[in-house]
Amino acid sequence: AGLVFVASVPSFDKGTPGFIHVLDAADLHPIRQIQLPRRPFALALDRSTGRLYAGNTLDGSLTVIDAKGGQILDTIQLGQPEGEGFEHTRMIALDEEKGLAFVTSPGQKGVTWIVDTKAGELLHRIEGGLWTAGAAYDAAAGRFYASGGGIEEIAVIDAAGARVGAISTGDTTEEGAEASQHFLVNLAIDAEGGRLFAADANKGALYVFDIAGAKVAKQVPVGSGMLDVAYNPARSEIYATWRGVERANKAGTGGLAVIDARDYAVKQRIPLPSHPNSLEVSEDGRTLFVTVKAPHDKDHPDYREGALDSLLRIDLERLGEGGE
Repeated sequence: AGLVFVASVPSFDKGTPGFIHVLDAADLHPIRQIQLPRRPFALALDRSTGRLYAGNTLDGSLTVIDAKGGQILDTIQLGQPEGEGFEHTRMIALDEEKGLAFVTSPGQKGVTWIVDTKAGELLHRIEGGLWTAGAAYDAAAGRFYASGGGIEEIAVIDAAGARVGAISTGDTTEEGAEASQHFLVNLAIDAEGGRLFAADANKGALYVFDIAGAKVAKQVPVGSGMLDVAYNPARSEIYATWRGVERANKAGTGGLAVIDARDYAVKQRIPLPSHPNSLEVSEDGRTLFVTVKAPHDKDHPDYREGALDSLLRIDLERLGEGGE
């Protein structure tokens, strides 16, 4: 329908609402704003039903929304009580044909949930892993991939809720968060080519995994604070954001890397304002959308009181080979 949905959380103060901004995909002008009682972080759109799923990270739940009208249709609780809150949700991947939603939880006790979207019910809870954060789904094979840290950084889960395998760098040999060499915070999949692309927040690098061989095929340095990754089969390109900040250095800025998906050469590195965040490729592969988060750390040189987050629209055909 030519729309872009953007999740926004203006405050982390308990009890404050969240918003979904509905924008025109052609020029990003605002069309409407949907207010939610539970703050949304992740989004997934089911085009077959016109339903939008928002991951309420801090509340451990999914909000189901009518994408056209903006009405809240349902709330599905997934996370169990933990401390003063709930187990967090993070990324959402959908199987529109089977009516399934796969949801990751990034705690030290790795959890993946599988939801029956037609009935609005939790089907399976799969435990295992560390910091289960990234998500990618191969609908044809019925395989969900959940990435994080630990010895086996990527879990392979089937649509029936069984853990059927794992993919690992082989670099971590001991259990526990302190021993983990990697944190694969986000995933993208090339199902036809049998590849997974993982953003490693620990190493600031893109890891390319051969799915069939369950091994690393390539490593591409990107930048500190690497966050998201997206694959564009129409242009044989991989896109990656990095924030330029780490725990020891909170004052950096990041950018967008455009990587050739055939030989993994970095075609372009585009500096962006603080902090480049999430990526989404349009269905036709011609446009890339990038969210940019305003710094929340008052010590950051770009911090401004009341600064708003933003969305960038990049015309990939005009970006070209080595263009500005």
